[in-house]
Amino acid sequence: MRSAPPATLALAALSFVACAGAPRGVATPAPPARAGACPARPACDAPPPLALPRGFRHTRSRLVASGWPRHRGRDLFVRADGHQWAIAKFAYGPLDDDLEDEDVEAYLLRGCSGDWERLGAFRTSDDDHLHPTIEGIRDTGGRVYIDLTAGGRLEVGRHRVHLVVAGDGTSADLFVEVLPPDARVAVTDVDGTLTSSEVAMVGELVGGGPPAAHPGAPEAMHALAASGVYLFYVTARPEWLVASTRVWLRERGFPPGILHTTVGVTGAAGRAAAAYKTVELGWLKARTGIVPAFGFGNMPSDVAAYTAAGIAPSGSYYYKLGGDLRGGVGHDDYRRLVPALFTPPSACAP
Repeated sequence: MRSAPPATLALAALSFVACAGAPRGVATPAPPARAGACPARPACDAPPPLALPRGFRHTRSRLVASGWPRHRGRDLFVRADGHQWAIAKFAYGPLDDDLEDEDVEAYLLRGCSGDWERLGAFRTSDDDHLHPTIEGIRDTGGRVYIDLTAGGRLEVGRHRVHLVVAGDGTSADLFVEVLPPDARVAVTDVDGTLTSSEVAMVGELVGGGPPAAHPGAPEAMHALAASGVYLFYVTARPEWLVASTRVWLRERGFPPGILHTTVGVTGAAGRAAAAYKTVELGWLKARTGIVPAFGFGNMPSDVAAYTAAGIAPSGSYYYKLGGDLRGGVGHDDYRRLVPALFTPPSACAP
């Protein structure tokens, strides 16, 4: 059973609140639909199938699962003719103890509609049986890698995979967005770029309530989504904050998208954050051929990553950031950006 390096007491406390459920705010409604706009991406919030726990295979797993669950799925952009994977990590407690060699039931909501399809039961990895690296995700134990093409290739559209630990019924979700050939993508940082401050999430996790979004930020992202642009939320937060970050985006009225964090337990900052985001955007280009048409950030690390990725300076927006923006657009109010970000699309993807 692999354990993460010892965590600080603060990290443990943040983990507990994040996984136990910090107090949530009232969801912000989406802005009204625009004439000629693309339909909103599916919320994909259908109730998951009922999966009753049937007990663990190993006694040691019951000890691991005595901690709170920190399970997380990895969202992905893919092409219709490319390989399509569902990747998730199952771990518990402040030390991120892996759940090894245990069954996980997987279900697919194809196109975010209709009936759930059972994909089968899959065994989490252990130190002696690690899976080859897929989609840049190295196996360190407690992961499942599910080949979605085995049950029928996913078509262009948004899809949800729900994964349930057979031992105790805890779960994780992930989303797969199959892109059309002419897809456009906008990438945005989260902390300080969308949230009210760079450290606003820390305040939430220790009981301060969910952070606000910058005024106009949800409307700006909706203007892009209404133009047929796909949203890629890329944050240097640690991987175990995937679920709470997704909840915050939904409750603050941001459109659905693909969400990536680091794959570590501590996240990244400064040069490490720039390197992480550069790798993520390199993955997007290698996997789909896409360089984002827009980038949103608030730190020098965002400028470095977006410049390295080849995002046009005219499409790179930096919130209240001074210094060298490499030709990017500095701004201090998303509300002023909204009119220019919406362009009536020639076509909308499913």
